[in-house]
Amino acid sequence: MINSARLVEFLKKNCVGLFLVGLIFFVVIFSVTTLTTKPKFWVDEAFTVELAHNFLEFGVLDVRVSPDQFSGIPYLIQSTGYPVTVFLAAVFGLFGFDLAVARIFMLALMVACLVALFLFGKKLFGAKNTLLSLLLIATFSSFYASGRTAVGEIPGFILLITGLYFWLIKDKYFWSGLFLGLAIVTKPSVFLLILPALFLVFILERNDFLKKIIRVGLGIAPAIIAWIFLALEHPFLKTTWIEIINFYKNPYGGATASNIINNLANFFQSTTLIYFGILFLVVILGRYWSSEEGRRRPFYNFVIFYGIIAFAYYLRSPGWLRYILIAEFLILFTIPQALTDIFSRFKVFISKTKITGGQLTIIAVLLLAIIQIANLFTSAQIYYSDSAVKAASFINKEFPGKSVWVTDSFETSVLLDTYKKYQTVKVTGIALIGNESVLDNYLPEVVVSLNNKDFTQSEKVILDNKYDIFNNKTGYEIYILR
Repeated sequence: MINSARLVEFLKKNCVGLFLVGLIFFVVIFSVTTLTTKPKFWVDEAFTVELAHNFLEFGVLDVRVSPDQFSGIPYLIQSTGYPVTVFLAAVFGLFGFDLAVARIFMLALMVACLVALFLFGKKLFGAKNTLLSLLLIATFSSFYASGRTAVGEIPGFILLITGLYFWLIKDKYFWSGLFLGLAIVTKPSVFLLILPALFLVFILERNDFLKKIIRVGLGIAPAIIAWIFLALEHPFLKTTWIEIINFYKNPYGGATASNIINNLANFFQSTTLIYFGILFLVVILGRYWSSEEGRRRPFYNFVIFYGIIAFAYYLRSPGWLRYILIAEFLILFTIPQALTDIFSRFKVFISKTKITGGQLTIIAVLLLAIIQIANLFTSAQIYYSDSAVKAASFINKEFPGKSVWVTDSFETSVLLDTYKKYQTVKVTGIALIGNESVLDNYLPEVVVSLNNKDFTQSEKVILDNKYDIFNNKTGYEIYILR
């Protein structure tokens, strides 16, 4: 028979660990039920999987557009960098090439992210507030929408937190720079914003500014150098760097001024922006009323500067909220401590009630978590689809080893087993990758197209004269060479 007194004592003694394990258990169970289908396999993730597969097979971090040709512009298409793609290639080498393997790898990183946040937050905020922070992140829908897909946000966030740990907790600026540099190359479009945010924080600190910048810079350098030699075939060619600079000036291929105006006009139509706008004000108030002058104050400063810069970067985009995702994670992570600092400011007033400031913090966080859970299970935009996975599985089964041209579904193409593969890829802000029409130069044994593919007149003639339509239930048009 269980001794109730011992059970209560055990729960009290191990409540922190049990709560953390419970959150991890929730994340894993919630994720595995729709591991490869929700969120759907999408184009950025397809690039990561393709790069990792090609690095395993050919030692090249590039997209293969035909059996003997790569895109030649790996430095423009690596939206997720080598800390993810090379590691994922090793995972494919151990467990085989499969989307499920990639998703399990990402799920493991989600768990690692929660553990890293706990270890960092326990030193910065204390265990109680850190667990509340993890509760907010584990109930946040975008943690799953981005975290379960093989892209760079969650891996980069782990590296960012590790870099902040070495800076704020260990006071080791070189090691901080090393991990921050790895975060930057993991997802440059998001984590490059670390640099101006950190620069502004160091300016505010005033003491040893130059020394800190140099030490962090020396730490960042190895990660950047490794990226240069892994991503650039000709790292010393001037035209390559001009192409990179021009791309990052406007990676969207549209009018920046128009994007800014549209995004500002639509601000109050976005519940995400309103929600995090309010939470960001809470963080600012927490920073203003924080009495702690050591580690928390510079962390507050970093979160605030990064949040402002990330929002400015989002305004330049076509309305892609993923550019503020890391700022959202940082805000959620900081909220419990910010509430604690705010309530401490009014402790005289709060003391007149029967509720303490700590209890108010718990109540406020639980209310936020309930709101997020309701959104997670009802209206969160985590899109479901199994079409690309089913189509690739069907083609692999029916046409093993055949030469295949997939015209307008990169997500399907990267999952094909055949080495005789032709790909035509369209990416925002980048010229067409591969040949626009393979049929003008070569007749693959199988042509796969989505129903909305607008074939050219010459392609239609070739398909009519040389191919038969293969009846299938994949939602794709499949043509077989006669």
